[in-house]
Amino acid sequence: RVGEFGQLTEKGPGSGAMGTVSGALGPEVAPDPPSGAPTPSAEPWLQRMLVLVLKASGMRVSLPEAAPVTVLLLQRYMAEGSPTLPSASCPAYYYDVTITDGTYQEKCFLAPQLNALVQRNGLGAGRRLKITQCSYMYNERSLSPGFVCIEELEILEGASAFAGPTSQLGICHTKTILPLKGGRKHYLPLWNNDDPFGEIWVERKPLREDEFKPISISILAMTWQSKCSFPPLRVRIIHKSRLRYFGKPNTKLDVPYQAYFDVADQSGMVLMVLWGSLCPEWYNSMKIGAALLLEKYAVKKSSIIQSSPEVLHMKRFNSIEIALNVRDPPAKINIIPEHKIKPEWKLPELPFFYHKVFKYLTSISG
Repeated sequence: RVGEFGQLTEKGPGSGAMGTVSGALGPEVAPDPPSGAPTPSAEPWLQRMLVLVLKASGMRVSLPEAAPVTVLLLQRYMAEGSPTLPSASCPAYYYDVTITDGTYQEKCFLAPQLNALVQRNGLGAGRRLKITQCSYMYNERSLSPGFVCIEELEILEGASAFAGPTSQLGICHTKTILPLKGGRKHYLPLWNNDDPFGEIWVERKPLREDEFKPISISILAMTWQSKCSFPPLRVRIIHKSRLRYFGKPNTKLDVPYQAYFDVADQSGMVLMVLWGSLCPEWYNSMKIGAALLLEKYAVKKSSIIQSSPEVLHMKRFNSIEIALNVRDPPAKINIIPEHKIKPEWKLPELPFFYHKVFKYLTSISG
C-alpha cells in the first residue's frame, strides 16, 4: 500500500546523510531516457520526477540518477489519526517540504520516518539534496490532486545553487497553501507551538467608532448569572499571555489555540480568554494598553488560577471570566483608537510597572 513505511536508517558521513524508508512494495527503478529523448539535464527535474512516479507501478519509484534540488521552505503541522502499520508509532507532527530545481518549485510530503532529519537540524531551508525514492499519495480528506511523498533522500554538502526570487519559479504540480496530509488548516512554527505563524495571523483589524453605553465589570460580576446576553463592555488590556497551543493528533479543532488577557475598567480587573480561530484574527492586534469594546461575549465561572503580576490598586474579580468564542455567541470585538478614548470613560491607565516592562520589550524587539 502506498504510504505505508518502515524503519529509518542513515548512511555514514562518507556518502552524505541519507534518510531511507523501506515500504511493503518495492519501488520501481526509473528507466534511462530512450535514445533521442530529452536528457534529464534538458528537462526540468521536478517535471521528470513527477512523470516517473505517476507512471510507476504502485506509484512508487527509485531515482538512482536524481538531480540535486534545493529546499525553499520547511513547514510543520500536527499529525492526525493512527499509524498505518500496527508496529509503528504515530508521529506527533508532519512536515511539508517545498523544493526547487531552479525552474519549478513543488511542495512535497516528508515521510514521517524522516522526521528525525528535521529534528536534528539536518534538513532545512537552503539545503541541497537528492530525492532517491518517492511515491505519489492522495489526501483522503480532499478531492484535490495528490502529492509527492519523499521516502528516501540524500543531503548534499555545499551551499545552495539557487539564489533567485521564488516568485519567478513555476509551480510544477501542487498548488495548495494548506497542509498536504490530513485536514489541518494551518501550519505551526518549526520549533514551538506558541508563536503566531503564517498568513492566517492578522496584524490589525478595522477600527470601529460607534458609541455604546457599556456595563462595568463590577456590575457584570454581580448580575451575570441572571442574564442570557450582556451589554457591551469597554475595557483596557493590562496583561497579555503568550499563545497556548492545545492541539493533539486526534484534535478535531482547526485552530486549537487560546490566549489569556487581564482587562480592566474603572471598577476593577477580570480575566478574558480568546479561543480558537479568533486567535489568528485578533491576537496580534490585542496589544497591552489597547482599549476594547466587546459587543458580544460570554461570561462563565472562572476555573483558572490567576498568574499575572499583581496590580495593587485594582480590584480583581476572580469569580468570572470573559470568553471570546467563534460561536455561542460569536464574539464581536472592536479596538478603540487611542485618540478616540474619552476621559469620562475612566479607563485605567497602564500601571507604571507595565509601562516599564512594555517599553523594555518594545526596545529589545526593535
